[in-house]
Amino acid sequence: MSDGAEIDEEGRGAETLLFGLVANGQMPLYEVVEQGHSEVEQRLIDSIPSLEVAEVEVSLLSGRAVRCKAETSSTICELREEAQQHGNKLVASLLDVSDQTVPLGIQICNACDTVALLLRDEVAKGDALKLCCAQAQQEDSPELLKASIFGLMQPEEMKEFLQAPDHRLWLKIKSDTERFIELLKDPKTVPYSAEEMTPEPFNERVRTMRPVVMDQSVREPATNTPFGHTGYMKYLTLKIVQAMGFKDWAEGLCLRLLNVSHNSSCTQVTMRFAHALPDLDIAITGQYYGSSYTPETQILEWMCYKGDSMDGMIAMFSPGQADRTAGINAIREFKIPNAFLDLTMKASVRFAQSDFVQSVVDTVEKIDEIYTEMGLDPCPWREDSEVNARPGRGEISLNLVDLMEFLNLSINGDMDDVKEQEAANAFSTWKACDAFRRRVVAILTEEGRGCADYRDYGRLVGWLRKHFPEHEHYRILVHAHGGHSNVQDAASVEAALQGANGVWAAIIPQASQAGHNSSLVFLDNILQLGNSHVLEDFWLHQASECARHVYFLNFNTYKIQDDCPIWGMGGLMRLTHSAFSRVSGESWRHRRGEYFNVWSDEESLELKRAAESDLHLQMEVASLRQAERGGEYRISPLVSDVETWRHRLSEAGATQRKERVDDYLHEVRALGFALMNAGIRVNINEAATLRKLVDIARRNKARDLRCPKVANYLKAQQHQGLTE
Repeated sequence: MSDGAEIDEEGRGAETLLFGLVANGQMPLYEVVEQGHSEVEQRLIDSIPSLEVAEVEVSLLSGRAVRCKAETSSTICELREEAQQHGNKLVASLLDVSDQTVPLGIQICNACDTVALLLRDEVAKGDALKLCCAQAQQEDSPELLKASIFGLMQPEEMKEFLQAPDHRLWLKIKSDTERFIELLKDPKTVPYSAEEMTPEPFNERVRTMRPVVMDQSVREPATNTPFGHTGYMKYLTLKIVQAMGFKDWAEGLCLRLLNVSHNSSCTQVTMRFAHALPDLDIAITGQYYGSSYTPETQILEWMCYKGDSMDGMIAMFSPGQADRTAGINAIREFKIPNAFLDLTMKASVRFAQSDFVQSVVDTVEKIDEIYTEMGLDPCPWREDSEVNARPGRGEISLNLVDLMEFLNLSINGDMDDVKEQEAANAFSTWKACDAFRRRVVAILTEEGRGCADYRDYGRLVGWLRKHFPEHEHYRILVHAHGGHSNVQDAASVEAALQGANGVWAAIIPQASQAGHNSSLVFLDNILQLGNSHVLEDFWLHQASECARHVYFLNFNTYKIQDDCPIWGMGGLMRLTHSAFSRVSGESWRHRRGEYFNVWSDEESLELKRAAESDLHLQMEVASLRQAERGGEYRISPLVSDVETWRHRLSEAGATQRKERVDDYLHEVRALGFALMNAGIRVNINEAATLRKLVDIARRNKARDLRCPKVANYLKAQQHQGLTE
């Protein structure tokens, strides 16, 4: 088409198609230019403000260079040289240690993303990796930059990780998830009221309770993933969780929701959504790594960088004198308004430096002092009518990690008399503290190895209620781990029936050794027992797809297990027989619809296509999974202890003959954290990956290149079950 000519209908259709492909991340901008679509080039640039200007420029240079294949070689060379120079200048500017507006950890992630773009774009890549690595390895570079992959790896080694199928698939999942989050901002109308979707209540307790969820989807989902976590992956998870509840999303939605059909049921649901979106309390960081820089700190940097509010956010850490420093520092630096104290009663007995009773008092008083300085309410208790309507600010929750073990709780509910009295004395001491009475609003508990029966939770909650009654302003929440009996979700319901207010849990059940209770399953179970507050207080009508996307992010795959309740492939109405339908046929306890998966036809098709696109890359990744060899040990890089790393390295044959695993153990673990901190997705449990990391560690030691040691994961030690 000549310049100035009008675009005909066919041209406008092609333009719309190209815009959709680029906007949805399905086609790089440089490919549009490369294919010669010059008539739509400028409009595409003007219409996609989400693209970074630098990325657009590099893409254009590359596309034009490839498009010039039929022209003179001198023109091609000129364009290629221009692209290389621009690419080099772009990457060098991304690691600006003097820029105080962008945290260095975020700069490293952004640099990796840009380098990955340039590596995909062969014309424009230039010496980008060499420039970044050279800068990181300078003597006066910041320690965080030296400890990054730019400082610890050679360009060719980094290139291998950035171009690996797993990381390329992550870039697609990341782009698809960002688009999914945009869809969540425009929820669809539900044709039934909460009352119509709620069965008759099981009893008065179920009818009146306000189910509380302290969300762990950012902190605890899939801690068993071999890919570990990255800061931005956690940030995307946060956005998904917030879409299921936070009021700050409501402000932009109210006007749209008020314009829906005037059908009474529809209007009732959307009005409730607009006015009663819950402010979920979200555990945002687990400070269990001492002073080491990890994705648990980087997520806080991403929130600050993106301008997110910390209201409702919770910092998790242990109250021991040596263990609380990182948590206290995070609260101060990032203004986190709520704290979660992880207390191990038996472990504190084992380690003589900690008096578990006094450590709680000292830590609560210290946090109270900080929150007073921050201007937070000295009495932050929220009544039932408020707990799901406004975010917590100034609250402290105390988690009794191993209370069942400490009490030696028997299957019939009996306890060790001495330990029961010792626990009761501790509770009395804590409640005598003024700061504890004002600030501590929730008593939490768990059993970490899946050894507890679901009835144990009910009995323990009943006992805790005697010491922490609700009229004294204490909520009780439980967390249950899976084991051989697979009763973790039944434990949540049993606890609620015996007086608990809810759960502290993640949306999806994958975590730890054998999974944990799911907040989504808990809410569905309470709903089916007749609690209408579930649908009044939480927006769950896209929850199935939310859970699926959290799974995509954590396991770096679009392949979902069939047997996951509510959101697995079996939960999305892929019936093997019509008799199994819950929404038609047999009327006993049938549901009006699959109201956890409400989308328009167009959105459903878009989500389906996103998960099924780029099948060649997905098949490439799947073949790598099939080639993996298992073993007795599994590295989940963010949480596995040093001993697990040691044994997995040994069984994977990662070292050479006459080498000791311990010679490279801490260096390999540090490299794993460097990859996570850089936002690079790699299966670190895989034998080939471990051998590669050992090779890098061996070379670095030969060059006397210092690799900082990452502190061991304290939370894992709390479930070790050692004797006193």
